Amino acid sequence: MIITPYVSWFGDESATLADAGGKGASLSRMYQAGFPVPPGYIVTTNAYRTFVQSNGLQEELLDLARSYAGVSETRLMAIRQIFARGSIPAAIEEAITQAASDLVLRRAGLPLVVRSSATAEDQPGASFAGQLHSYLNVRGDTALLEAVQRCWSSLWTARALGYCARHGVDPSAIDVAVVVQVMVPAQASGIMFTANPVSGLRGEISIDAAWGLGEAIVGGLVTPDHVVVDKATEVVKQMTIADKAVMTAPAAIGTKERAVEQVRRHAQVLEAPKAIELARLGAKIEGCFGTPQDIEWCLADDAFFIVQARPITTLPSGLVQWNSPIAGAKWIKDLQAGEWATEPLSPLGATTTFLSMISARQRKLPMQRRPWHVLINGWLYIRADFRLLWLMVAPVGLLWSLVTGRRDGHNRMRRRWPSRLADLNTLEGVPLRGCSDERLFAHLDRSLATLGWWWWEVTWYSAAALIGEQILRKFKVPGLADVTVLYRGNDSLLLEGERALREATQTGESSAYLERFGHFVESADPIHRTLRESPDLLDAQFAAAGKGPISPDERLERLRRERDEAEKLVHSVSGLRGVLAGWVLALSQGYASHTDDAVFHFQRVLAAIRAGLLEVGQRRANAGALQQAEDVFYLEYRELRQARSKDMSDVVAIRRSLRDSQKRLAPPAFIPPASDHAWRDDPQMRLFSSVAGEPLVRRGMEERNGQRILVGVPGSPGRVRGTARVITGPEDFHRLKPGDVLVAHATTPVWTPLFNIASAAITEVGGPFSHAAIVAREFGIPLVSGAIDATHLVTDGVAITVDGSAGVAEL
Repeated sequence: MIITPYVSWFGDESATLADAGGKGASLSRMYQAGFPVPPGYIVTTNAYRTFVQSNGLQEELLDLARSYAGVSETRLMAIRQIFARGSIPAAIEEAITQAASDLVLRRAGLPLVVRSSATAEDQPGASFAGQLHSYLNVRGDTALLEAVQRCWSSLWTARALGYCARHGVDPSAIDVAVVVQVMVPAQASGIMFTANPVSGLRGEISIDAAWGLGEAIVGGLVTPDHVVVDKATEVVKQMTIADKAVMTAPAAIGTKERAVEQVRRHAQVLEAPKAIELARLGAKIEGCFGTPQDIEWCLADDAFFIVQARPITTLPSGLVQWNSPIAGAKWIKDLQAGEWATEPLSPLGATTTFLSMISARQRKLPMQRRPWHVLINGWLYIRADFRLLWLMVAPVGLLWSLVTGRRDGHNRMRRRWPSRLADLNTLEGVPLRGCSDERLFAHLDRSLATLGWWWWEVTWYSAAALIGEQILRKFKVPGLADVTVLYRGNDSLLLEGERALREATQTGESSAYLERFGHFVESADPIHRTLRESPDLLDAQFAAAGKGPISPDERLERLRRERDEAEKLVHSVSGLRGVLAGWVLALSQGYASHTDDAVFHFQRVLAAIRAGLLEVGQRRANAGALQQAEDVFYLEYRELRQARSKDMSDVVAIRRSLRDSQKRLAPPAFIPPASDHAWRDDPQMRLFSSVAGEPLVRRGMEERNGQRILVGVPGSPGRVRGTARVITGPEDFHRLKPGDVLVAHATTPVWTPLFNIASAAITEVGGPFSHAAIVAREFGIPLVSGAIDATHLVTDGVAITVDGSAGVAEL
């Protein structure tokens, strides 16, 4: 057996985290402890460092890590090409291939698996799961060496560097080892959590199982069987058998996805005794490491093999309760401002931007009881107990103001916006570093008031356009099948941004685009970086924009032609009915044409607020109250005013840890649950449902006539069948292909390029006023919004039919 500083065999004492990386060290430890780990070896971090130094990459890589804020995808591609062209020193090449020869000879010619193993990987604070590369079914020395080099270079992808930035990891301090392991010819594979990752129960072991290799489950291509085993009694508590339509299987080179035979699609992968045997093995591995584990396993010839184990980084600290803090009150997570909250709120976001938004809307539309909102386990919930008298009287006044034209959208914009835009220009031009603390907080107070003003404009313009659209439906214009056609084809600042992005992708020059549109954000919580601060987000936008089948102006021209034809139908209606229909159309179109612009300026204020808060954070860091400027988001606004020099680092650390744990939770859409009698029996809710539609509290998965139906609310009409593509964030933008159905938790303006690619969309949160609904109607694609747990219930890559008119998706 070859022994060199470049290779470490499983079970060797030298297979430490520093030499073998997280994955390699874990596998080596389990192998040494006698667990059924397929044999293998580690190409050590010493080999990686030697390769980098011998090819003169060290300074360039360190420079790349230090200046990540200015890194472009073009430069990252150049780095990967340098890795690919680099020459592996002869001693390392010999060590890798000789060890592989020994391994293959011992295992009767079985192919190999080659997987990255970073020194920052599989740690309790950051798993790095899915960020670096793995290669299956590798055969021959040439393919092996190529796979090793690709694993080395995968640390420098936009996805991996973006992960480092989000988790505060310095990539220049990371080394990459590579695991080379015998590939087990698995009949079945899966993932096992030795504690329930959803409820936090340590006494339950959760197992997912599917046919073939494990990549189908890891990649979200298949819905697996789900088994829950009680750890103490070794009793199966739950067994759910899924329709396993696809599987990953070895190909001549690498792997491929293929259909599962009909006889096995609904067959149980693990019988109860095998599930218990696997759970028992998982409990022993947990005992070995002393902490709950996320384990990848496979089954071959009736024997289990363990191919990875790492700490569960998404485990709640204890059993989580989702209870109303006010007896008898009802709450909805994704209502109104909640559509702009994609994560648990930061303490500063909760007490600045979201407080301003919710208060501004409630002052104008005082429809809810106090308190208007609460944080439950860090997640924002909006009050769903409505003031009955207001619901009965106020809509009449609102509708009358629309019909009489006293609130015409164009006139409102011309009358109200110029002075507000002048104020906004002034706010953006304030030299923050030259301000005293008192002036800086005065600037922030003014910015927050401005944010509330623009949030009301977003709310009113989108609501008024939708109300007009609903009224126009009642006229039942002959030949007009889709009323929303009348509200598309609007040129706007967001469309201008789409044009500029498309031009930037063609020229490769992004500075002009960022100068004008770099304020775009993913959330109204100022803890989130703007597009200007996020090179990985910009790269994701570039990847999406380059796939658009038509240009923004080509789409605009087509939509305007369709709108013109639809307007002719409205104007052809005779008599008083025709006059009223034309009147409502003109008024509501005035609002629709400016909604996107209101969203654009709303984001400008958000960016200005973030800049001001970061300036305060930098001052507090300079005074010793904080360790770094970004820590400011873990203080409340009142604390920020007071914490001039008092050391708040302990408070920040506790709150950061708490928010990180809250991110791992799965917050319910309704509190109490939608099945609770409080929703069914409340006369206010019945009245509201008669307007908003019953699906508001009847969302999620249903079965109708043997067909699985995902129920949401209608967002944009139309019916389309396509391939579902679950996009969890900007790092997945590149996966969406033209004609795919976009499935996401929520979307914000940085997601807009995807709507020019997708044939339809489904979101887990949001209603008729959400960004996804506004953009989907403008782009003319069907949308089902508010479809609870869509990203978990919809399997990536399967066919799905989206009916945006009915608010359902057929699986």
